[in-house]
Amino acid sequence: MISENQKIRHLYLRAGMGFTPDEETQFHNKNIEQHIEDIFKNSEKIENLNYLPYPLKNGDEASNTKILLMILKSVKDTQSISIAWMSKLATTKASLREHLTVFWHNHFSTSVPFAYLMQVQNNTIRKNALGSFRELTHAIAKDPAMINYLNNQQNHKNNPNENFARELMELFTLGVGNYSEKDIKESARAFTGWTIDKKGEFLFKEDDHDDGIKEFRGKSGSFKGEDIINMLLDDKQTAKHIVRKIYKEFVNEMEDEQNINSLSAEFFNSNYDIKKLMNTIFSSSWFYDEKNIGSKIMSPVELIIRMKKLVNLMPKEDMIQIKYQKVLGQLLLFPPSVAGWKGGRNWIDGASLFLRLNLAYASRGKFKINANDKPEFEDTEEVKPAKELYFTSDWTSLLKYLKGETDDQLIQSAAEMLLQTALTETEKQKFVGLLNQSPAESKKIDALTLIMSSPSFQLI
Repeated sequence: MISENQKIRHLYLRAGMGFTPDEETQFHNKNIEQHIEDIFKNSEKIENLNYLPYPLKNGDEASNTKILLMILKSVKDTQSISIAWMSKLATTKASLREHLTVFWHNHFSTSVPFAYLMQVQNNTIRKNALGSFRELTHAIAKDPAMINYLNNQQNHKNNPNENFARELMELFTLGVGNYSEKDIKESARAFTGWTIDKKGEFLFKEDDHDDGIKEFRGKSGSFKGEDIINMLLDDKQTAKHIVRKIYKEFVNEMEDEQNINSLSAEFFNSNYDIKKLMNTIFSSSWFYDEKNIGSKIMSPVELIIRMKKLVNLMPKEDMIQIKYQKVLGQLLLFPPSVAGWKGGRNWIDGASLFLRLNLAYASRGKFKINANDKPEFEDTEEVKPAKELYFTSDWTSLLKYLKGETDDQLIQSAAEMLLQTALTETEKQKFVGLLNQSPAESKKIDALTLIMSSPSFQLI
């Protein structure tokens, strides 16, 4: 039987990447409907990332030299924005808006060597994260970072580039297998002339736009890019493709077709109202079914944010967190490809699981995380020594709520606090045996650390 508190934990782990120990003690003060209402109310506010100032002054245009200099320093700047975003994820009350910003960042996966443009896109996504998917798609299609990433600035009237048109259908709207090669070629013509000016802003070059008749998915007309996007969104397959991705992220990797069909119809009929869709999901009884609780492997970002909330996990310097996220396979603003991070079981392999399981020990200085940078193109064959990644933490709040005197009681209490699935008797006895070897003065924090080092802690 799933308790009301378990359901509330499940809601906050999925909607907002966790909660602090002090926040959890207040869960019983409100019922689940009130918590849902709070989550949406808190996410009404839009708090932009404004880490980088606009790089050009007085309305100047960027010269070729200026562009080169921006590229050369942009990797470090983009990493700094990524760290700033992680800090926001760990502290904001608008947790659902931020989680959805991560989700849409992965959906409209982009990575370009212009840090300021990545910040602009991040804020565009955040603004629309709980709004209309139709408006979000139109905004991203004209986003300078996206235009640069998928080469639409090379999409000319007499020489169309098909990259954006292809990914728009394959990844962003319909999904694989629901369009033809002719659809790609014809729609690419509709996006000709969509480019970026030297201020880093969207520019439509009318004289570079193919205004001829296009044949697209059985319709004929002198379509522009906006027309193509609207026709794709007028297809119910787009609603189903998006809902399926949202379901896998927020509910369960194992899809329930009945739920997906129902949600897709509602999403389409609401003209792609994201807030309404998420409210339906979190308010549905099936969201709290036992099969959905503890069914999801935390992404590296979710793991780090949860640890920040539980024990104030902090790297001793920013680059440590950057390197740790790299070795785990997810550094925000640096997706692996236009397809984004695959998620699910793809987060786990032998090396990454080992590093995940030892993060709690590393935060206490009990384990040294070693990480090698991936070789750059100019590196020699010289083997570089592994770098040790140091973290700090504060377990005070978590320890306040741990109950019990005996080893058995401490392990049981820690498991109830931290796990979404119950310990097996075999696991419990293993942890009790290990805790039995701990000094009396550290038994409580050791009990929590043991539970955090279990594979079950990776599931939310």
